[in-house]
Amino acid sequence: MASNTLADGGDDAPNYQLHGVEQVSPNTGTKRYIPDSPSSLTPAEGMLFDTVDDAYNFYKTYAEAGGWTVRKGTQHENRGIVINKYFFCSKEGQKDFRPVDTLVEQSSDRWVRRVPSKRTGCQAAIKIKLTNAKKYLLYHFIEAHNHDFVHQEDLHLLKENRGINRAHEEMINKMSHLNIGPVRAFNIMKEVYGGFDKVGATKVDFKNFKKELNLFIGEFDAEMFVKRLMRKKEFLPNFSCEYETTDEGVLKCIFWADEDMKRNYYMFGDVISFDATYKRNKYNMMFVPFTGIDNHNRNVTLGAAILGSETAETYSWLLRAIKNAYGYAPPVIVTDQDPAMKKAIADVWPKSRHRLCMWHIMDKLTTKVGAALCSNTDFRKRLSAVVWTDSLLPEAFEAEWAAIIHDFGLTYHEWLTYIYGLRESWIPAYYREEEMSGLMRTSSRSESENHFFGKISNPKCTLVEFLSHFDTAIEAQRHEHRKNDHDTRYTNPGEWSDFVLEKQAAQIYTRTLFLDVQLEIQHAIHRCTSVRLDHVGDFIKFFIKDLDQPFMIHEEDVTVKCICNRFEQFGLLCSHIFCVLRILDIREFPKQYILRRWTREAVPNSSPRSILTDGGDPDRSEEVNRCVREISHATEYVVNKLISKFDKLSDFCDHIKQFMSVADEAQINAPPKTRRNRFAELLGVAPESTATIRVPVGTRFKGCGSHKRLKSQKERAISQSGSKHRQCSLCKKYGHNRVTCWKYTVVVPEAGASRNAGGNEDTIREGDAAMVVEGDGPGSNDDDDVFYTSGNDADMDDEDMAE
Repeated sequence: MASNTLADGGDDAPNYQLHGVEQVSPNTGTKRYIPDSPSSLTPAEGMLFDTVDDAYNFYKTYAEAGGWTVRKGTQHENRGIVINKYFFCSKEGQKDFRPVDTLVEQSSDRWVRRVPSKRTGCQAAIKIKLTNAKKYLLYHFIEAHNHDFVHQEDLHLLKENRGINRAHEEMINKMSHLNIGPVRAFNIMKEVYGGFDKVGATKVDFKNFKKELNLFIGEFDAEMFVKRLMRKKEFLPNFSCEYETTDEGVLKCIFWADEDMKRNYYMFGDVISFDATYKRNKYNMMFVPFTGIDNHNRNVTLGAAILGSETAETYSWLLRAIKNAYGYAPPVIVTDQDPAMKKAIADVWPKSRHRLCMWHIMDKLTTKVGAALCSNTDFRKRLSAVVWTDSLLPEAFEAEWAAIIHDFGLTYHEWLTYIYGLRESWIPAYYREEEMSGLMRTSSRSESENHFFGKISNPKCTLVEFLSHFDTAIEAQRHEHRKNDHDTRYTNPGEWSDFVLEKQAAQIYTRTLFLDVQLEIQHAIHRCTSVRLDHVGDFIKFFIKDLDQPFMIHEEDVTVKCICNRFEQFGLLCSHIFCVLRILDIREFPKQYILRRWTREAVPNSSPRSILTDGGDPDRSEEVNRCVREISHATEYVVNKLISKFDKLSDFCDHIKQFMSVADEAQINAPPKTRRNRFAELLGVAPESTATIRVPVGTRFKGCGSHKRLKSQKERAISQSGSKHRQCSLCKKYGHNRVTCWKYTVVVPEAGASRNAGGNEDTIREGDAAMVVEGDGPGSNDDDDVFYTSGNDADMDDEDMAE
């Protein structure tokens, strides 16, 4: 049997090669290690340096070449000038270990993390001092170490050789805009750079940076959120933003819309839909996007709001803010059956037609009338046929409804009677004469919009992060609109006939709308026929097959109205009118039936990335980022061109490396930005000294439930068996633990009586008072206290955050 021990020196023996020169004392057996570094990098007594940093960088380069790291030591100053400075090996000194008697129970406040030490008492060091010539002289140098060195392949794992640089910060921040957390951002960067050792940081470094960024936001979240929007209002043209706070300074609601949203509202705001969506931020504040339909029949965001409650008062404030921003209310607005919305719309927008979502009403049919009736009879089929059609007149609808209700014996059904009383608010028969009312009959557009925003946001992000997510989503939406405009201009649809109006329609409408118009033209050619026509004065009366009533057309100005009301409801001509225009040999598309909202040039495209800027950039960070992007694009361009020419590609690589050495030698006079300034630059806003606008706590919304689950019989039996509950190690009470103790205990300035969450008086001892934290303290384990912005399990379930 083959041996597998290290002593045998088999194939499984480690092949870790010693880095450096090992020297063993013949008398004591003590080992010394000499770095294997080039002589040009090795320090020598008598060397002179211009600054302390020059000496440190020289010694640091020497250490990196030898496989160890440097730590700054003691320094002496005289009137602010460094006159002495020591630099040591990072393994200098010893760590004090406190002995712990494992046989004696230790109190919880004595528990400490078991962190290994790297200190070995190494004496390697250099010392410099200031001379009369204002130079720093290296007067002391110890070369030997008492430990072996890190292998070249593992140098990137040393703490001194890794850290978060600007590229890492930008990567974490940009990935966060796409709802990608720090762990996945690290994995993406690892793949791009070609390995873990090429990143220059670890996964924990990425997570800690994101943690520090969220701590930087902290209690100033609402303040920074509002400040960033108000700065956009100050610098960007025609940007609107209104907000309201409580008497205590808590943010209640906020609405904003930029210039492009307003432009879209004026063009596509004939019918809009809005619906509150939840779980878009850590405070459970409702996100309310206002949705319209653009000239490509796609969703377009016309404005957005964040609400802290769903009361009629809050919605009334929001509707007034919209009217102030746009100047007028929309003709038709579609919502669900929320009574608060209904009351607010009636009070603030009395002239707007409030339409209820048909799907939400019909979805309750089975629950209200019973599954047996809907499944075993044709009741649902017959009712849907009269409810969803837009061809019936109000009188015909009422007759059909009454017949169905009578046939199935539902005359006195309470719910059916109730929704019949609301028929003018949701039945299409009552919207036949309302302009563009056919565009939306349900709130599905809002549901689609909520799903769209939900893909790049998560329920645990801050308001500042949510605003970045929102801007990213709007940028994607506008890019898609620009792409649709491009496809319309530079592609030609296939023509199905030689009808002259079909060719003209292809040049008038966007590509999506033309396909719909083209289908109507085909129906006009192949399905619609004129049974007969009569001349009545200046009008011609046409009798079209499949139409119950004839319709008139004025031959001189081509004025026509079809009883199907397709143009009134959708703004597009129907197949019946196209049939008549073809019979009359009309050679030019009637201009009075061309709505600008469906044309190619309905609205101009916004400039790329316009939503992502606020106009105020005192530190020129946007110019710096643009320069960095241009460098990256130029490098990618050269690589793509030279990818098949290895010699040229190697020359370019050498050129870049040569410039890297030039950058290392360059003197940077300006000090680097502090971490706080970098956070402010990444977020686009910095917190004030005190928060005047605070975030809400404990926001409730409809359907959120009581956050209590139903217990099984087994759980109830165990709870009633008198088993011992968990005891808090801080206050020694039962029913909670040390992490949630802050919810049940109140800090007092001195020992005395206080009340817990249940209202009972408890006594806090003097020794315990220092361990109790406030309600929003760092010991909280509430769902709001999170450091991750990604909703992905890969980020949330990864290793714990490092201290």
